[in-house]
Amino acid sequence: MRALVTGGFGVNGSWITRRLVQLGHEVLVLDAHDDRTLLPDVADDIRVAVADVADADAVRAEVDRFRPERIVHAAAVIAAGADPVAAVRVNVSGTVAVCEAAARAGVGRVVYMSSRAVYGALTGPHGHPGYTPITEDHPRRPVGLYDVTKLACEEIGGWYARSRGLEFVSLRFSTIFGPGKLQRHGGFGVYSSMIELPAAGEPVHLEQGGDERDDVVYVADVADAVVAAVLTPGRLPHDAYNVGTGRVVALEDLAEAVRDAVPGATIRIGPGLDPMRMDASYYGALNSARAHADLGWTPQFTLPAAVEHYLMTLDRLELLPARSAPWNGA
Repeated sequence: MRALVTGGFGVNGSWITRRLVQLGHEVLVLDAHDDRTLLPDVADDIRVAVADVADADAVRAEVDRFRPERIVHAAAVIAAGADPVAAVRVNVSGTVAVCEAAARAGVGRVVYMSSRAVYGALTGPHGHPGYTPITEDHPRRPVGLYDVTKLACEEIGGWYARSRGLEFVSLRFSTIFGPGKLQRHGGFGVYSSMIELPAAGEPVHLEQGGDERDDVVYVADVADAVVAAVLTPGRLPHDAYNVGTGRVVALEDLAEAVRDAVPGATIRIGPGLDPMRMDASYYGALNSARAHADLGWTPQFTLPAAVEHYLMTLDRLELLPARSAPWNGA
């Protein structure tokens, strides 16, 4: 199968690209920059188109040239509030460009990397301290601009499905952690910082968040969910799927797994909520029973197993700077 992955060199996109290549599929990565830092192991096995995803003509030209059977749309601006104009241009206009090119070319399915953010703040029984998992029918009430753009993109995809017959499937992810997130996403990489900094021999001190719980999913499981959405035959019975573990964990749970894997790791976590300082309660659990039923997807990584895999990947891909303290797998 031929698959085009927008944002295929990003933190999430690189794992999706890798998995598709490993399964023997032909992949074209469309990205704003040819930066294969997170994909050195399969860099020679992919095609690359350097283009702005919001440039409708460029996207259409690449789709017409490559003729993909599936498109994974992962390109996005995360820190939307820092540059609203850029965020709306890339996130929203980019999705229109992808959908228009796909509909014109007869692409079989667009799999969109959406987010739990479309639901907005999780309160009442779904927030602290109960964290009852939410289903895809939960009200969508975006708070931040990123949330708004994600919901707008889902609605745009729905319009293309109704008016142009394009199959557009949104995957709504819980909090994702994985190699490269700390470097690429900065302040959104709290969970990654708790792994990468101790592995480099550096201490971690989080001033707040020790009382919070969240549904965190490892990036390799994320890639498997996306690939399942790409490869599942026939028209899918739903247009949106939650992708999470369905359970919440504390930062101290992750800290314990890191201490087991990295001798001498120093991690201190202060009390309170909102460790990522988002000023809204996005933390909570996703019910992913629909993804299991329709896509056959179930997360495979426990928290300790994810930490071990994360550390091995940092070494294998040479993503970690020189460190003073070894970890158990070194």
